[in-house]
Amino acid sequence: MKKRIKIDTTILAFIITLTAVLYYFPGLYIRSETVDTIFDFFGFLLILKGVLLRMSARGHKKAFSSKSASLVTTGPYQLVRNPMYLGTCLIGAGYVLMIWPWWVLPIFIWLFYVRFNKQVVIEEEYLLKSFGSEYERYCRKVPRIFPDMTQVSKIKLRKYFSKEEALSTKEKRGLVWWPVLAVALESLQEMYVYGQTNVLDTIIMLSVFGGAFFVIFYFYYRD
Repeated sequence: MKKRIKIDTTILAFIITLTAVLYYFPGLYIRSETVDTIFDFFGFLLILKGVLLRMSARGHKKAFSSKSASLVTTGPYQLVRNPMYLGTCLIGAGYVLMIWPWWVLPIFIWLFYVRFNKQVVIEEEYLLKSFGSEYERYCRKVPRIFPDMTQVSKIKLRKYFSKEEALSTKEKRGLVWWPVLAVALESLQEMYVYGQTNVLDTIIMLSVFGGAFFVIFYFYYRD
């Protein structure tokens, strides 16, 4: 727990420092509102994907692992061994695209890897001791954090996502709070970069983006 708190503190310090730098150098932002809207679209989709992945992973583990007595290798754990971390990465990357210049994204991914990889290794050592050869076979078949992109297009959503499981934990609150935070930060960014903002327009824009995402999600989920 202390290590995770330290990780969160490090990332928070990075966010504060970078925000301060960008505050003093506003010219680093893209001034085109059209381009900014495109980044907002893709950023918000990443946030929603990350939230749903975390919901699915937490709910699936709750349903199939009683007090960590069994190794969970089904559901989203077929996609990557650490779907919770991947979900967190997607959420963070989404905010980067929405709030900061695009070139901050590789910096964020590098920082994410540096800070979380050590924690993942510690957790994997524990799982190896607990499940032995079963976990070794699982590691050979499934990537650690980032999925095999050649397999992503072949994914059957129902195989990895259960609506009932996803709604069974507190992670579902993220469907409200992460978008609310996105509205707040996007409004602040527009005020800072363009000198004005309209919170209602931001809410409508992100609602349209979110609605489009969930329509597509439903289409693939029922297939």
